Amino acid sequence: MKDAATMASPAALASPDAYADAVATAVRAAAAYYADGSTPLGDDEYDALVRAIEAYEAEHPQQVLPESPTGKVAGGAAVGDVPHSVPMLSLDNVFSAEELESWAAGLERRLGRPVAAWCVEPKLDGLAVAARYRAGRLTQVLTRGDGFAGEDITHAADAVLGLPGRLTEPVDIELRGEVLLTQEQFEHANAVRSEHGATPFAHPRSGAAGTLRAKDRPYRIELTFFAYGAVGLPGLDHGELLDRLAVLGANTAAGTAADPRRCTTLDDVRRRIDAIAALRDALPFGIDGVVVKADALADQEEAGSGSRAPRWAVARKLQAQHKVTRLLGVEWNVGRTGIIAPRAVLEPVVIDGVTVTYATLHNPADIERRGLMIGDQVFVYRAGDVIPRVEAPLVDERTGAEQPIAFPQACPRCGDAIDTSEQRWRCVRGRGCQAVASIVYAAGRDQLDIEGLGGTRAVQLVEARLVADLADLFTLTREQLLTLERMGECR
Repeated sequence: MKDAATMASPAALASPDAYADAVATAVRAAAAYYADGSTPLGDDEYDALVRAIEAYEAEHPQQVLPESPTGKVAGGAAVGDVPHSVPMLSLDNVFSAEELESWAAGLERRLGRPVAAWCVEPKLDGLAVAARYRAGRLTQVLTRGDGFAGEDITHAADAVLGLPGRLTEPVDIELRGEVLLTQEQFEHANAVRSEHGATPFAHPRSGAAGTLRAKDRPYRIELTFFAYGAVGLPGLDHGELLDRLAVLGANTAAGTAADPRRCTTLDDVRRRIDAIAALRDALPFGIDGVVVKADALADQEEAGSGSRAPRWAVARKLQAQHKVTRLLGVEWNVGRTGIIAPRAVLEPVVIDGVTVTYATLHNPADIERRGLMIGDQVFVYRAGDVIPRVEAPLVDERTGAEQPIAFPQACPRCGDAIDTSEQRWRCVRGRGCQAVASIVYAAGRDQLDIEGLGGTRAVQLVEARLVADLADLFTLTREQLLTLERMGECR
């Protein structure tokens, strides 16, 4: 498979062969993404690839392949055998403020008037589902599938928080929304899976997809549902619809920091998008964009929908925080307390505007739990200024050339023995292994605040064997200090 970033450049799709290769790659990635949430491409790479395919098809309409993902719900990859009552469409995407403005102007041209108001809400990073209620009782839950038919996942409903088994009123409706793993649920899910000898989920979305489809597991994993629409509640503007869903007992994003807001101008929309994007790292769940909708039902009905997406709503995509790259190696570093910490060396990858070449691996037990190997394609996650971390390998992408990660047999700094009795390995010398770093830290202004005890003096004390541990600082004598170079009587 060719590199997706290479295929996404205009020059790379200058031939029919390059175009066909790009389509095959996109279809393969979409199939993995909508099957269990795994994918050989990150969100940004997939989006760029599809946009390159669209650009090629616009210039060569006679060469469009039937399997092309363009213009199809879920890229044409998802399947299902239970028909939806009303087609369950995807959203078109925009990737900049300029593209959003162009989309909004196009919608208003179609309407022949300004949009009455906008509703701005988070684009939740999970799986779209439809939950059917009869007389207020939950009877069936479906995935979106291809938009016209979905997969029955009713067996998983009792583990989905926010999806009530019974509504507060005996109505016949179909809730539509997103099922996801919150960050807390994701961490718990991977801990539970590790206890049962299962491979940890690569990231929350793959965890949600795998959990919803799993049957007969010997353990339970809870998920969370957020409603964003419904079939069977006519006559309501979008904001009114969300309020009505909350009254019926369905969970919505209204109780979160990224709650849906009604905006009267496009400037207000842009400011709300920026505000939600700024909240992204602090939210308890993942988002991959912000959804902008015409709020008024009249505007929605007049704009209508295409075969794949409604014309009155769009997703303003944000840069992905999960990316796929290659694990090139593992470095073992000794901290000032003697902790031996592994660090992943990565093929450089840009995540949220930052080039990432290293990521944390926590401890040797974490490496074994995730089943990592040198040469693996891995998911890397970065949120804000938090140190990037490796989530999990893409096992299906292995070629056979991958190599096991070699664990150190002795302290990589001093060569002494390693205490492996706990998950976090430690040099048996403890702080003594990194005595200089420990002394400099302890003498700092926020700790002991010892004036004149910096890096150079700490090295002297250790090399002269006057200090091997922090406690030795308190037993130093005047005579011992006077033996050090550039140390003399004060006059």
